[in-house]
Amino acid sequence: MAKKQILAPTLLITLFLYVLFPWLSFDNVHLLMFNFEFHRFEFLFMAFDASIHQLIYIIVSLFIGLLLGLNLTISRFFCGYFCPSSIASIIVLKIKNPFILFFTILSMAFVLAFSTISYFTSAFDLFLNFTKFDMASILVGVLTTAFTSIFLVFRAWYCSILCPYFFISAILPQEKKQTFEFFDKESCINCEKCVKICPIDDLDIKAGFDIRCVQCGLCEVACESVMTKFNKTSLITKKFKDRDIFKSFSKNSYIYGILIFILMFTLIFYILDSSFLDNCYFVNKNLYK
Repeated sequence: MAKKQILAPTLLITLFLYVLFPWLSFDNVHLLMFNFEFHRFEFLFMAFDASIHQLIYIIVSLFIGLLLGLNLTISRFFCGYFCPSSIASIIVLKIKNPFILFFTILSMAFVLAFSTISYFTSAFDLFLNFTKFDMASILVGVLTTAFTSIFLVFRAWYCSILCPYFFISAILPQEKKQTFEFFDKESCINCEKCVKICPIDDLDIKAGFDIRCVQCGLCEVACESVMTKFNKTSLITKKFKDRDIFKSFSKNSYIYGILIFILMFTLIFYILDSSFLDNCYFVNKNLYK
């Protein structure tokens, strides 16, 4: 039961922290915020003056750094332990009533969308002025629609084709990447729970390795929930038994991941300290007329 007890709380804690962070502020300075309105980058309750160009470069640096750093440390375990799509997969499997399912997913999508926009504008102001339908409110609506569509309709298509995290994980050179494999076919009772919970449609791990597999580990948890009733362990398990979640890419890949994170923060501080972006604007301001 250990895996099942760890997986769901990890997903919920990650979602809770993502939703909570935009609301945390001290003296009107947030824990993390890309404040385009007041031209500043707010981090750890400290505010740094930053032009629009600098904020865009910081966002791009964070996005690329997190993609590479997380892939080199926890690899595709991100999909099962941290991605909200995995929560949607569990909800879809648990709730049978289509109306309750739709409104549950819609509510989750709205919370995610509201929280995402709150990283760029004050969550308090967005909440108080939401019914005024300004640009921020409209973007929340657009993202809510997008998230709901992904969770209910396009999960397989998004996870295996459009997800940037999956794309980076697929192209990184990983000769001995952590994968899941099915064994002990004689003990399988063909409950199909591993297939139903998989975010990729028509993917059956019992048929062998499939390149579309995002290695989220949900099938292992689903199988374990059934096999424990027969006093057996999951029939689906990790290929490399000597590796944990932080050594799933390779035995020493977390070192490269840490270096990526250090480089990312160094680049962000360089962007904040440099003035070449603003100088570029003033030198070429005729282009902006």
